[in-house]
Amino acid sequence: MIHLYSTTTLFARGFLVMTAFYLLGSDVMASNLLPDPSFTVVSELGFKAKASGWNWQCVEEPSKVHFNQGEAVLQGGKVFLHSMEFAIEPGTIYELTCAASGTAKLAVEVLWWKKDRLPTAAYHRSILSNPHLLTEDVTPLRASIRSPADAATAYIRFAAEEGRAVLESPGLKAVGGELLLKLDAAAPGTEPQTKWQDLTGRNKSFALQSVQHSPKTGSYVFTRAGASCRGNSQDAGKFDFETDQASGPGRGSPFTVVLYAMFRGRSGTGIVNKMVGPTKGGWSIGLEWDEFGLDRVATIQQSDKKRKTLGGFPGLAGDGRDIKLNARDDRFHLFVIHLTGSGRHDGRVYFDGSVEPLTLTPWPWGVLSSGSVRNDAPLRIGSFSENGFRGEIGFVEIWSGSRLQDGRTPAEYSQYRYNQGAPIRPQ
Repeated sequence: MIHLYSTTTLFARGFLVMTAFYLLGSDVMASNLLPDPSFTVVSELGFKAKASGWNWQCVEEPSKVHFNQGEAVLQGGKVFLHSMEFAIEPGTIYELTCAASGTAKLAVEVLWWKKDRLPTAAYHRSILSNPHLLTEDVTPLRASIRSPADAATAYIRFAAEEGRAVLESPGLKAVGGELLLKLDAAAPGTEPQTKWQDLTGRNKSFALQSVQHSPKTGSYVFTRAGASCRGNSQDAGKFDFETDQASGPGRGSPFTVVLYAMFRGRSGTGIVNKMVGPTKGGWSIGLEWDEFGLDRVATIQQSDKKRKTLGGFPGLAGDGRDIKLNARDDRFHLFVIHLTGSGRHDGRVYFDGSVEPLTLTPWPWGVLSSGSVRNDAPLRIGSFSENGFRGEIGFVEIWSGSRLQDGRTPAEYSQYRYNQGAPIRPQ
């Protein structure tokens, strides 16, 4: 959502109300990615264009852009102002800020490019704001978008028409993540055999069904069919992570599941899931061990009557290659599982502190339809069917956003939490 704050009122116009804004914590990571935020170099596209700063382009005459004491003034029928190209990280939520005033209609866009200098595949142009009428009051503007999974560079484009637009202090930064859930079996709460307490204090305790607490190993033990930890239905909406298929390109909600677990036998899907059933919308993270002795992480999202397996890490049953995760060694392992929010085959899984993701084997029919994956099911840990997890779980975290603690990427967080083989428990 684009937020416009005047000195006296808060208002939104047209598309501004419809665009998704991700408020993912108070920390905005890294420095400003936009080159020349003070508009020290502004030149016209074409033969006069310079290799640094900003370039402008006349779309409808008469148009002009000039620099004035830290401001860029766009004037005319219709005019574009482009930043220089800058490097970005793929699949990351960025927040744009800028102060604007004037009489023109102002639109804001970002264009994405791959490493090979070609436009990105899923969406090349993201509209942060459709044209909206400015006022003479200086108004902070804020918008956010997720970069495509194949993006390497980008540039910002302001478009002004039918008047004058004054821009000040543009900035673009990666947005930090928000911790939604923190469960640690070493600190389960006062009733460890019946409830598992959320250490964030944001959610009600999870109710235990056929699950045993082990103080010795600091874990919960899952050995029976249907064993699970069930969240409260009042908290269900916090864990609905919509995809681009329903929200629009770059508007789906990325999230990360951090899991410290150990196999104890044949396991199916759903070690962490928000599913109503096999024919409803939802998502699931599976830690699987099949009848052929193959183990893997499988990610599922679905929005219609056919279950959609988006990917297996490092393989999938029946792909003919017998690829194994090799986590069936009676030891706890750390999994950092990230879904980008696109609904496509671009998830990533980091295993035992790796900074390179496991190989993704996409399920051939695993692309979501246009429906929503939201549902009213509670969050569950262990299973959503009889073919649930068999093993032990030490801790679980769920983060919303493309970053995690202190702005770390999922890869950086994997390395940090694994701590060279001595995983850091939730704090």
